[in-house]
Amino acid sequence: MRFSLFLVFLTTLLLCMGSCTNDALPEPSEVQCVEEGLTYEEDVRPIIEETCAYSGCHLGGAPGVYNSYDGLLQDLEDGSFRDRVITQRADPNVGMPPDYAPADRAEDLTEEELTIISCWLEAGYPRE
Repeated sequence: MRFSLFLVFLTTLLLCMGSCTNDALPEPSEVQCVEEGLTYEEDVRPIIEETCAYSGCHLGGAPGVYNSYDGLLQDLEDGSFRDRVITQRADPNVGMPPDYAPADRAEDLTEEELTIISCWLEAGYPRE
């Protein structure tokens, strides 16, 4: 009887151990930039206006006034824009846009928006 219980325990233990997986999230895949010629004025400005440059955020409230390329330039040059929008995007409080954005504003960039911004940054963030 004890041997049977031992076998049941051992079998259960082995099944449980075999079903364990790595709980770490996969690293984000590197964005492949196939679209060339992205510019602030044509491609990025509409995203910034919709997700960043509004009252209470980067148009009065948060540091940086993002209603123009010049207002965004310092954060582009010091890397803080890339850090908050790309690197820390999954953080609900630090990543931009934040999860506490108003109901009429996006809490996350779409994959397309993220790709546009990533590729634009990789290209040296051209204005026009």
